[in-house]
Amino acid sequence: MRLPLGKLNPQILQKRVINHIITDDSVLNPPAIGEDGAVFRTTQNIIVAASDPITGEASNEKIGRLSVHVNANDIYVHAASPRWYLATILLPESEEEDTVGEIMEGIQKGINEVGANLIGGHTELTKKVNAPILSGFMIGEPMVNSKFIRSAGGREDDRILMTKGAGIEGTAILAHTFENELQLKPNLITRAKKFEELLSVKSEVEILVKKVGIDHISSMHDATEGGVLGAVYELATASGIGFELWGDKILVKDETRHICRSMNVNPLKLISSGTLLVALPKNKVNKAVNTLNNQGIETAVIGKLTAKGKYLTVGRTRQRIKKAPLDEIWRIFSSPLDKGAR
Repeated sequence: MRLPLGKLNPQILQKRVINHIITDDSVLNPPAIGEDGAVFRTTQNIIVAASDPITGEASNEKIGRLSVHVNANDIYVHAASPRWYLATILLPESEEEDTVGEIMEGIQKGINEVGANLIGGHTELTKKVNAPILSGFMIGEPMVNSKFIRSAGGREDDRILMTKGAGIEGTAILAHTFENELQLKPNLITRAKKFEELLSVKSEVEILVKKVGIDHISSMHDATEGGVLGAVYELATASGIGFELWGDKILVKDETRHICRSMNVNPLKLISSGTLLVALPKNKVNKAVNTLNNQGIETAVIGKLTAKGKYLTVGRTRQRIKKAPLDEIWRIFSSPLDKGAR
């Protein structure tokens, strides 16, 4: 079977990848559907690790910064702080020397923003790629000694919170890529481009861990490919339960709404790095929402986890979600307008 663009769907990922994973009892949080990173124990410490590639077209500096942030986010959602980052950079043959410098400038900017260390990596030119590919690897430590959060920690009747808005990263990508095709006001496009400044979940995670408490947070997940809908699906799947998602409650910024309407894109299925999903007990919801909103991070309750079944309700329509959605960004960039994406 030929595979579509984007990350593997959960069924194929389970069959072809996860079923071949080998771990021992030092691994506290092994690879699984919906888990952002692995957690393992050394003789003295608990370590969190995650990797993610940047494979699409963007400026060299942007892919460097983005690599740091998407890998750091996978550490943050385990209630850990990113500490050490490594980068593997693959470049096409005859690539200019300046490309390396620009990518590294972006990495340096991202490293400074998350407070990590760049400790190594690998750089080479190869005939196997036709554009720069950057694969990052981030290692972190728990924010609270010896404690961490799993995507699989969601429990029945937990409420689902989201921050910022749906399709954050995708909105920025579409605004940059299709600026000339979108017949929208220039100031709206300019604001949408600036969404790339919202790609880190650092602030909200640190606030939740400090103010709500790690023991009161069931699960956290970063809404990357598949958007908010895909992330909720993954979180519930990892936890072995279902969900009721209230579509009318999902935060969608005006810029996202206008761009998605113009391009016939569903914002709930649009890549959204920087949007944090949190599952926590009902009696902790108000404190979490009020604390984040008071700190200037827009937050809303968008659903709840259930014993079984995965459903999205929009208006009077209740739809069963049978599988994780393909990200809208891949549908758009598989069309004749294709200009590349992460």
